[in-house]
Amino acid sequence: MRNLLRITTGVTAAGVAAVLTATSASAASSPTYTKSTTGAKASCSFISWGTLVHDDHLQINCTLSDTKADGDSVYVEWWGDGYAHRLLYNRGGNGSAKKVSEARENPDGSYQYAHFRVCRDINWWPDNCSASKKWTI
Repeated sequence: MRNLLRITTGVTAAGVAAVLTATSASAASSPTYTKSTTGAKASCSFISWGTLVHDDHLQINCTLSDTKADGDSVYVEWWGDGYAHRLLYNRGGNGSAKKVSEARENPDGSYQYAHFRVCRDINWWPDNCSASKKWTI
């Protein structure tokens, strides 16, 4: 009985180590995509990686530029697979470029898609936004 317990424990530990090694090595990155609208431009890329399951983490990295002297801030709106949309701002004014980055975890499993768009934050009016860009992970 003790030998069976040792064998089972050894096999289980080896299986866990193999899974952790395989998932921690899984990673994907997108090319850099550029989207723009009047007064705003963003060049963004995505990185995904797994810690518990394949692609359960997602990060966006952008250079966000304000291209119009209008007093409005600009932002990148991004999201992945049904999770809440997040906003990353550049409030630096006309001609400013800011590097923005954020990472998220998907506790329910792996991400399959990532999206972003760039917008100009217009007070008291609907924001002016580009079409969204979708990356299939």
